[in-house]
Amino acid sequence: MLFRAIFTAICFLFLMSGCSLSQIMADQSQSADQRHTKLIFFSDDEHMEREVAYYDALLELKKEFPAQVSNMEILNKKGKWEKEVNTFPSLLLVDHKKVLVKIEGKIKDKEKIVKLLEKQLKQ
Repeated sequence: MLFRAIFTAICFLFLMSGCSLSQIMADQSQSADQRHTKLIFFSDDEHMEREVAYYDALLELKKEFPAQVSNMEILNKKGKWEKEVNTFPSLLLVDHKKVLVKIEGKIKDKEKIVKLLEKQLKQ
């Protein structure tokens, strides 16, 4: 009986914390939408070893900018971004259709990626 009461209380706490977390995420998504900034990552399935620093940087950025990183678009073709993307991997931060930050090619230092994006995302 005691086990059921504890289990119910724990489930209730998880449910309540999930609700407040989803509200926070919704609020952050709305502010990201108001600025219309979006991350677009161009990935090359054949050379994923070149993308390690990008993944590490995105994981670090997700701590401070969860909405922007979660809403990131991942593409494996240049499509309408043909003029902006010269090589894979590439990461663009765009506002409407204007490129604010462009990072391309194999990069070994994730901090370089983090600093370039952080500066624009904080604005």
